[in-house]
Amino acid sequence: MTENIVQIPLDLPHRPSFDLSDFIVSSSNETAFGVLEAWPDWPHHAIALVGPKSSGKTHLATAWAGRVGAVSITADMKIDTLPAGKAVLVDDADGLSRNDESLFHIYNWTKEQGTSLLITGCTAPNRWQVELPDLRSRLATLPVAEIEEPDDHLLMVLMVKLFSDRQLQVDLSVIDYILPRIERSFATAKAVVEELDRLALAEKRKITRILAKTCLESGRWQ
Repeated sequence: MTENIVQIPLDLPHRPSFDLSDFIVSSSNETAFGVLEAWPDWPHHAIALVGPKSSGKTHLATAWAGRVGAVSITADMKIDTLPAGKAVLVDDADGLSRNDESLFHIYNWTKEQGTSLLITGCTAPNRWQVELPDLRSRLATLPVAEIEEPDDHLLMVLMVKLFSDRQLQVDLSVIDYILPRIERSFATAKAVVEELDRLALAEKRKITRILAKTCLESGRWQ
């Protein structure tokens, strides 16, 4: 008797593109895109780029850093490791790894150097739990470039890109089927694509409307 064997897919990493040309501009992010494009004509030496999880903050910030030659660091790095005069990117500055004193010194160092600082987070810096009063007062004054939740068009194009990053060709009719049945958020779109990829590998099937229906009804992507 032949048994149905389900392949367990390996969790292989994929490489998303962070090129500026691959960033999808729409009404939900065009203001933030414009702020970063306006560099070095910023109203302040430091800018905060904020938005929901998986909204493209890292993509846009990394593309900006590549364009201006900025150094990308973490919020717990010491300033004595920074090359003089370089712009600085601190991605996920509201994360658990943040060291308030280090970020405070990074802020002051970039200002003294006459260069720029871009920090990213899920919410505006004045909402972060910051223990250091001097850092809290400085973060409260930062101009904020915000990425909002996606509109329908952006969500469709985003899913095309997410599938493409995984080297998957998916018919648009499949995406048209998915969109009305999921929450309108970057994180949900990413989760559905990841689960569909896993399911297609496990069952050795193409991603079709039938597979998408199975995926959505399973709820495993939530």
